[in-house]
Amino acid sequence: MLDSMTAAELQERFAISRADWRRITADPGMFEPLDPKDTQGVTKWPVPGFVRWLAARHPELAGSTPCLLRPAGRVAAQYHGGVYHNEDYPEYFAGHWRTDLGRLVIAYPREQAFSPAVVLEQVPGAAIVVVVQNDWNLYGLPNLDAADRDRPNLVYEPRWSEVAAHIGTEVPWWPSALRRPGHLTAWFPAHAPEAVQAVSWPKWEPLYDMAYREAKGTPVRIACISIGHEIRAGAVEYARWELDHMNELAEPGGSDGYARRQATQRASMVIPAFPDDSDPAGSEAVDDEEAIRAGVAVLCGRTDDLAVECLEHIGMWSGRYMPFAGSFSVTALNTTAAAGEWIGRLRRVEPTAIHLLWEGSKSRKEVTGTFVDPVTNSPVVTKDGAYMGRPADEVSFHSYAPRRLPEGSRITEVVLDDPIWVRTQDGVVHPAPVLDAPGVSWGYSGSGPGTLATLVGALLDDGAAPAVTYRDGRARDESNLEAFLQLKHPRGTRLPRRLLENVRANGRDRLGLFDRLKYGRARTP
Repeated sequence: MLDSMTAAELQERFAISRADWRRITADPGMFEPLDPKDTQGVTKWPVPGFVRWLAARHPELAGSTPCLLRPAGRVAAQYHGGVYHNEDYPEYFAGHWRTDLGRLVIAYPREQAFSPAVVLEQVPGAAIVVVVQNDWNLYGLPNLDAADRDRPNLVYEPRWSEVAAHIGTEVPWWPSALRRPGHLTAWFPAHAPEAVQAVSWPKWEPLYDMAYREAKGTPVRIACISIGHEIRAGAVEYARWELDHMNELAEPGGSDGYARRQATQRASMVIPAFPDDSDPAGSEAVDDEEAIRAGVAVLCGRTDDLAVECLEHIGMWSGRYMPFAGSFSVTALNTTAAAGEWIGRLRRVEPTAIHLLWEGSKSRKEVTGTFVDPVTNSPVVTKDGAYMGRPADEVSFHSYAPRRLPEGSRITEVVLDDPIWVRTQDGVVHPAPVLDAPGVSWGYSGSGPGTLATLVGALLDDGAAPAVTYRDGRARDESNLEAFLQLKHPRGTRLPRRLLENVRANGRDRLGLFDRLKYGRARTP
C-alpha cells in the first residue's frame, strides 16, 4: 500500500527526474511534507496526497502516477456488463467499464479478500482493477484497493469519488449478502434497485432443496427448513445492517468537513439491490432443537450426495443441530483398556452421509473403513497414517461423543484419557458427553480441569446430564473436584465413583483418600 516516502523514494517510484523534482519543489503550491515529528525526523510526504497533487498540478508527469489518482476527464458511462468468476479461487463478480485509461474492472468478492493483482492475472483485458473489500475505510465506506496493469504490485486506495469520475457515473455497490450471480450479471446502470434473495455461507439453498423432497411435517423437512431459514434470515439481517449503515452516511448530519466528505463519497455510490425477506417456507420453521436434531439424525443415515451437502452446511452453521457432540480420535496402538473396549465393539457398516462427509474432506487422510458404535449410534471412520510424524500405517479411529448418556444412567467410574471415558452401572464404557468447546482435560491449572470437574459433578448428580457448555461452568461450583483434577494423574487413571464423591464432599485436604481407599495411586488398566 502507498504510505509515506522520502524525496528519493518518490522520484524512484514515480520516475521523477532530478530536474523535474527541482522544478516541482520550486512550485509555490508544492505539496507539504509530513511533520518531521511524526516521521522520526525524516522528511517524508504522504504518498496518496502527493500523487493526487502531482497529477493535477503537473499533468506532464501524471503518466507515471496510479491511474485512478489522476484527474478524470468528462466521460459518459460505458458499462460493458460483468462476469461472475467461480471456477477458480477467488470467487468474485467483475464489472467491466470502458474509460479513457482503458478497461476498468471493479471486482466484488463473494467472501475472502484478495489483491487486485489476482484479477489482473485472470482478466487479461483489464488495464485497471479495483477490488471492493469487505472492511471499511476512514469514512465508513468499503475500502477500495486498486492496481494498474503496468504496475500490478503497486496497490493504492482510490476514493469512491475518483472511481466514479473515471467511469462517468456512480459506482455500484452490493452488500456482501446480496451478491447473487444471476442478479449481478444481469445488472446495468439504468436498472432500478430490486429485491434479491440473500446469499449466505454456509448455503441455505441445499437445505431447502432437500426439504422440498420431503412431505410436510416429516423430520427431515422440519430440520432442513428450520436451519435453512435461520441461515437465510441471518444473511438478510446482515444485508439490512449494511444498507442502514450506508443510508446513514448519505445524511451529512452536520456541517463539519468530515461529514461533508463522508456524504460526498457516499453520493458517488449507487446500491442496486435490497434483500428479499419474503420466505414462505419460513412458516414451517420451528424453534425446537430436539426436533431439528432428530431430523438431522435421519439425514445422517441417508446416502445421497444432497444429504452430504446438507450436512456439510449444517455443520458449518452450528454444531448444536448435529445429533452428536464433540469429535475425538483414538489409535489402535497405545490405547487404554477403555479405548480398547470401545474399538472392540465397533460394527462395520456401509457408509452413510455422515461417513461420506468425512470422506469428502480434501484436507484429511483418506477414509479406510466405516463403522458405527452400537452403544451410542455414533459414526466412526478409520484412516491410515493420519498424523504427521507418526507411522504411515498407523490406524486411527475418528468419531463423535454422545450429547448425553441414556436416561437412567449412573456412572461408576471416570477414566482419564483422550477422550475422557465414563463407565455406567451396566458395565458399559461410553465416551464422556463433551462438546468441541469448552475442552476437558486434567493435570494443570486451567480451564480444562475446571470444565472436566463441572462435567464430572453433573454426571454424579445425573448420569444423563448433557455435555457442558460455557454457561454451565459459571453456574456450578466444583472447586474440590477441580483441585483434584489439576493433579498430574497418569493417562488411563480410573477414578471410581466412591472416590469422586468423597473428593467432591471433602476437598483437597482429604486427597489422601486416594491411597487409603486402595484404588492405587495411579490405578490403570
